[in-house]
Amino acid sequence: MYYGKMTKELEKLYSEYEKIQGHSLNACEDAEYGEDEYDEYVADIKKALKLGVALPDIYPHDDEF
Repeated sequence: MYYGKMTKELEKLYSEYEKIQGHSLNACEDAEYGEDEYDEYVADIKKALKLGVALPDIYPHDDEF
C-alpha cells in the first residue's frame, strides 16, 4: 500500500498493473510505501510489470530460505 500522492504516472501504472495482475495495487497489503518513497514505489511497480509478477513478489520472502 502506498500512502503518498497520486500522480498521472501512477494512474497509468495502476491501470497497466490491473490489466496484467487482475487486481488493483491497492490490494497489495504486503508491500508498504510511505509518502516519501514515491520513486522507489514507481520503480518497484515498473519492475513488477516487467517481470509479470505481483508487487510483493519482486523481493524474496524471508520465509523462503
